[in-house]
Amino acid sequence: MKKMKHITFYLFGLACTFLVLGCEFSKTSTKNTIAENTVAVYKEPIKHNYAPTVLSKDTTQLWLAEGSIEKDTVLILGDGGPKNQLDYEFNGKIAMAYLPNFKNYYNVNLHQATTYNEEIFNWKHEFTLDMAEKETTNTSEIMYRAIKYFKDRGKYVVVAGHSYSAFVIPHYLANYPSLADKYIITGGRFKADSLQTVYQLKDVNTIFEESGKSIRIPDENRPPNPNRPKKYFQIRTAKNLLKAAIGKHDYTQLLKGKNLSNITFFYGTKDRNVGVPTAYELDFLRSKNVQVIEADSDHYNIWKTMIDKIESGDVSL
Repeated sequence: MKKMKHITFYLFGLACTFLVLGCEFSKTSTKNTIAENTVAVYKEPIKHNYAPTVLSKDTTQLWLAEGSIEKDTVLILGDGGPKNQLDYEFNGKIAMAYLPNFKNYYNVNLHQATTYNEEIFNWKHEFTLDMAEKETTNTSEIMYRAIKYFKDRGKYVVVAGHSYSAFVIPHYLANYPSLADKYIITGGRFKADSLQTVYQLKDVNTIFEESGKSIRIPDENRPPNPNRPKKYFQIRTAKNLLKAAIGKHDYTQLLKGKNLSNITFFYGTKDRNVGVPTAYELDFLRSKNVQVIEADSDHYNIWKTMIDKIESGDVSL
């Protein structure tokens, strides 16, 4: 009888052991299943905003050219913008074509990061100031490579930039050696209006009052135009941040130790796009022996004064 009780107790204990082991196995399996499910649920997908900008090792892919490469003088032209297509590529019309000796130059229509890589304006998830700064660096790198390419081949190089490219030139000069023989800047600033930069960072477009001396305060609470497609706002966001990335710098400070005597700077007294340079900016430029020329013009017609001054010999290339 005692033996039977012992056997029964033994079997009961064995059963409990199997039961505990079974429970532990069940817990382990459950934990593994939860862990696997957790990885599956919370694993973040890789977000690709746009195809990254990778500049070609073939430097000649960084521009569209016109004329004979045998010419001694190379005219490197920078568009306004930022744009997704070069003016030359879009309609072949460029202001410099009105120069009296235009055919005597090898004319290089220089890409910006956004014309070289149009996918920048097709960003999907977000476009940030950090991204804009990287693309600004790419644009200056393009300018540097183009200038160096032609200087290495013994060419006389003139760089001309309007509006957005009028900011690219001082950005390039602040970050790279000044290799070109001559720079012509139209419709730019060396110390952009800080309030305009603030609005650009808010993705709000602005213009200046008719005097070109103060920002016209926009209505930030104005609802977006419902007739504008989503793509419009996507492009606007990228453009505003690209402008802020290059315009937020005080080039009067960044360039105070550089030789700027080979720059001719044109500004319009009615420029409502970037504003009229302040007395501080103009004094700085003159102190650096920059040739400063005032145009009785808005932002878009400064080029006419530039052509006139080159034709008359007041400005030499």
